[in-house]
Amino acid sequence: MIALVSVLGHRAHTQTIFAQNQSSSEWADYASKATGRASYDALLDFLSVAQLRGLADAGKVRDKYRQNIEQSDREQKEIEARAAAFEREVVHQEHAADRFDFGDVCLEAALVIMSVTLLTKRRLYWAMGLALACVGLVITATGFFVT
Repeated sequence: MIALVSVLGHRAHTQTIFAQNQSSSEWADYASKATGRASYDALLDFLSVAQLRGLADAGKVRDKYRQNIEQSDREQKEIEARAAAFEREVVHQEHAADRFDFGDVCLEAALVIMSVTLLTKRRLYWAMGLALACVGLVITATGFFVT
């Protein structure tokens, strides 16, 4: 049981790291979109003060940059939603990993306490270890239901 609970904890920690990496990647993508959007804003500002030869062509260019800004805004909202979902996953996996780790500690302590029974021949240590093992299993089980 100790090995199984330990593996569950390790897997939860791995999932946490994976979700953190995904979240960081999404935020980097968000930042690059924000930089591109700022460039489009700067170009629109420049077009508003520059002397233009062909007003029809300038209107087309303005429309193109406005569309790019709108598309960038939409993409940023989508990226922000994905990044927030990964951040929620990080929190969820951290809570689950904490439960699995605490359950692992309880089971290991129970094993040590139960081993004392062999040295002392007292059933009290066996009962204490068994109770602690049950507590560890219950705590581990709650790791599957963390929200």
